[in-house]
Amino acid sequence: MTGDKCTENSEDKNNSAVATSSCTSKESSSTVPQQNSNAADENNEDEDWKIQRDAFKKNGDDAFRMKAYKTAIAEYSSAIALDPEYVILYSNRSAAYLANSEVSKALNDAQQCVTLDAGFIKGHSRLAAALLALRRYSQAFDSYQHVLSIEPENAAARQGKELCEKELKRIQEAQQEDHDVTVQPSSHLPQKDSADDKTDENKNNNNDGDDGDDLLDDFFKDVEEVVAKKKEVKAAAVAEAEATNAIRNDREVLGTTEEQMDRLLQEHFEWRNLNPYFVLQLPTTATDDDISRRYKALSLLLHPDKNHAKLSEKDRERAQLAYDQVQKAKQLLSDDDKKRHVIGLVQEGMKNGEHKWVQEQRKRSKETLESCQEKEVMRIFAQVEQKRREVEERERKYEQRQQEQEDEQLEKERKERKFDKQWKEEGRVDKRVGNWRDFSHKKKRKV
Repeated sequence: MTGDKCTENSEDKNNSAVATSSCTSKESSSTVPQQNSNAADENNEDEDWKIQRDAFKKNGDDAFRMKAYKTAIAEYSSAIALDPEYVILYSNRSAAYLANSEVSKALNDAQQCVTLDAGFIKGHSRLAAALLALRRYSQAFDSYQHVLSIEPENAAARQGKELCEKELKRIQEAQQEDHDVTVQPSSHLPQKDSADDKTDENKNNNNDGDDGDDLLDDFFKDVEEVVAKKKEVKAAAVAEAEATNAIRNDREVLGTTEEQMDRLLQEHFEWRNLNPYFVLQLPTTATDDDISRRYKALSLLLHPDKNHAKLSEKDRERAQLAYDQVQKAKQLLSDDDKKRHVIGLVQEGMKNGEHKWVQEQRKRSKETLESCQEKEVMRIFAQVEQKRREVEERERKYEQRQQEQEDEQLEKERKERKFDKQWKEEGRVDKRVGNWRDFSHKKKRKV
């Protein structure tokens, strides 16, 4: 009996030791997953905003591919709000702004790309593209040159650089022609000199009159050949000269740079300039050539690069803003469908203005027909723009509600993860399981 008791005691001790060691091992093993899960939860919380940022970026990329540029801009802007240092977002939004004809904003984002990461080549490409769209060819050329110095095989940069070179050369030639439209026959002067030299030589050699007549015949033959060559290019030269003179005449009608800036940037100009014909100071009967010529004339007056020397820094900014209005008007009238829509609005406004003027005449008002029509045309363009903005606002609010719902769902999931994490850390799960076991054990004893 004594031996049996000793065996039992030793077995109990061994069992308790094994149990203790097993419990210790379980506790230690359970601690490791807990720590890992805690770290994972913290990482998940840190990565939530990155996941959301990438989701906005993906939505923006998809919208850009579908040519829904305003939607793409909104998505990229939401992503930038989460991560203002992510340079790719500015690069993509710059491309979206440029595709949506918001060139100044495209330039700002491109400059931000270069500021955040000077070694980001795509940022310099975006900057060059924006400068090219703004017709700042000299600066765009420098940016493309920088890209090619790092990536010599960059086809887009090479093409952009060539385009800048052509435009700079064209501007230089246009400025030269603006000073002197007539063709100088300097290329033919050596022929005349050679003829004179031969004549003098023959006089010195005391040749007879027949030789002199032959030289004169040769000289007039050369002159006839020159005249024939001139006739071949006469039509193109005359057309070019007429176009240049027409642009010069337009510039005289349009006034000075300061006058045009004041006209295009007066109070509420964003509403007054909705009518592209008002911006270009042309009637709706203007042809495509008239529109192109007027655009060039206004460009010469307002483009900051072409008036850099005579404008202050502040005036250059105003000139750029005024030039943006002209460029927007030209782009609007370049689309045939939009052009027909604009003409329809102008004609409707003119009819409304005439009707209102007749009513005003009955009241013996001194307001002119032209004034009434101008006001009514502006009114109808403003009404259309207001409706367009209201539609955009409704779409924006709808998208905002959708986003808020997504944010609420993400916040709910985050709180649930946090609650589960705290529950496990406080050991409340084990306590509840232990309490349930004690309750079950007591219940069995009562039975």
